[in-house]
Amino acid sequence: MADKARALANLREYANRIKETVYDTDSSRGKGVHEAKLDATLQFLQEQVKQQEAAIEKVQANSSFKAIDEPAQDPKSRLHQIRIVTAAYKSLTSIEPDLPPANSVLPALLALRNTLSLVEQTKISIALNHENLLKARERLHQEQADLRDANLLLDALQMRVENVEIEYQEKSQQAPEEAAKGLIRKQQQRKTSYEQGMKRLIRAFNKFVDETLNRMLAVEELGGPVVGDLIDIDDGVIEAGFNNQGKAKKVKPTSSNKDTKRQQRIDEIWGSLDEDDEPETERRSEKEAAGAEFRSLTEDLLNAAAGDEGSGTYVDLPRDSAAARFLVRAKVAQFHPRDARRLRLLAFGRELDE
Repeated sequence: MADKARALANLREYANRIKETVYDTDSSRGKGVHEAKLDATLQFLQEQVKQQEAAIEKVQANSSFKAIDEPAQDPKSRLHQIRIVTAAYKSLTSIEPDLPPANSVLPALLALRNTLSLVEQTKISIALNHENLLKARERLHQEQADLRDANLLLDALQMRVENVEIEYQEKSQQAPEEAAKGLIRKQQQRKTSYEQGMKRLIRAFNKFVDETLNRMLAVEELGGPVVGDLIDIDDGVIEAGFNNQGKAKKVKPTSSNKDTKRQQRIDEIWGSLDEDDEPETERRSEKEAAGAEFRSLTEDLLNAAAGDEGSGTYVDLPRDSAAARFLVRAKVAQFHPRDARRLRLLAFGRELDE
């Protein structure tokens, strides 16, 4: 205990001397003194290393005992190892530690190294905590969104339960005839709503085909860009046609001979009209032919999907048309896996119906 107290007293005295030491590195004189102290400290450390290496070599040369790398399995041998280690520690505690002189810069260098290490660790910790904070905020936003969705679902389910309970109470109080009449009225109202919705969809469909889609289909059929790549299309561009590179030709003045060739081109691509359907004074244009073909194809696909066609859900295509390709690209229809000349609508909501 006396040896330990003496060693602690020496350490306190050394620490007090270090506190009283002032390192002046501002002036040139202070810089020279600082460098001299660094050299002296380096020399002191090198001497200490040499002394320790010499002591280790001396101990290894004079001692026949092997170094203790791991505890022995035998209890007696392990006890012997513990006694040796204890004796070594006791012998070292009685020896005063080799401390650098009071004017050494080693304490400042060690403090600086520890400070720099703490700064680097703090920077790394800040980066990690910042990344964790961002992830935590993302999780929080996601959990808040899930909570809002869950609350909306809960409100909807509660409202649905309340409506079902009210309907059940009303039906339980009604006579069977009145309940049947109520169901018939609801079915009629639902049918009327569906018919009105169908009419609105048909009007929107026809408007889209007549004002936008028919021009794009005609351009693709004539060798131009596919549907969607060219938006603003003039009638003159459709009439002039496109070259082999898909670029529009120059618009030239029309003539009777050119009109005849134009009608022949329309008939070659979309087919000629029946005598009963073809008007006597007015001829159809490319966009009208493309729109009519698209309407006919969609009508055939809807009829086949409803089971009105005898060939099943697929429709036989007379040719590879831009209308069929557009429906496939829009993921509305799909070709037969083994026959590209057959097309059908995708079965929307089939899993729900089943």
